Amino acid sequence: MSNALPKYRLGVFALAAVAMLAGLAAFSSLAQAACNYPNAEQVFSEYGDNAYYELAPDGSLEGGGTGWEFTGGAQLVAGSETGTLNDSPDQVELKLPFGAVAISPRVCVDETTPQFRLMTINTGKKDTKLKIRVMYEFVKSDGKLGTQNKDFEIRAANVWAPTEPLELKADPGQERIARIVFTPKEKEGNWLIDDLYVDPFARH
Repeated sequence: MSNALPKYRLGVFALAAVAMLAGLAAFSSLAQAACNYPNAEQVFSEYGDNAYYELAPDGSLEGGGTGWEFTGGAQLVAGSETGTLNDSPDQVELKLPFGAVAISPRVCVDETTPQFRLMTINTGKKDTKLKIRVMYEFVKSDGKLGTQNKDFEIRAANVWAPTEPLELKADPGQERIARIVFTPKEKEGNWLIDDLYVDPFARH
């Protein structure tokens, strides 16, 4: 009996291999392109933070949530937080009711991007929390996409203010792709977030 595979199966395997390689190349290209942060500014200086930050991809949400994923009632709403962190018009915020999940576009992380911050407000019950997960993506040995997670929980006042700097982790010489996930912990919270910034120069 012949062990040769039918030609159509060989074609399917070849296409699958090409697709996997194309996916890996796109993943690598995204990391290399996104890790370039040439326009960082001291956007949080009015809050006593003189580090340089740059908006994450559509971090201002003014692009209509391009690259974001919204489920469970997460939605863009009209509004502008107190204070202006960038020079462009700020007319959109992200509303996160209980049960909502918002996942940011992919962000490049390396040893020069140790932290991120964003603007938050909680007009619901005091001391309710927002869970923030940094979801690091990597390609497993079988070619599939895997994740490693780092979780934070934050509180916010009923006025707009920046979060504390939150850690982005990469070893020296390492480059990683991360997505940042936001979901309220308790139904009594009433969360809005805006202006997701990455700090590419805090260690310099």
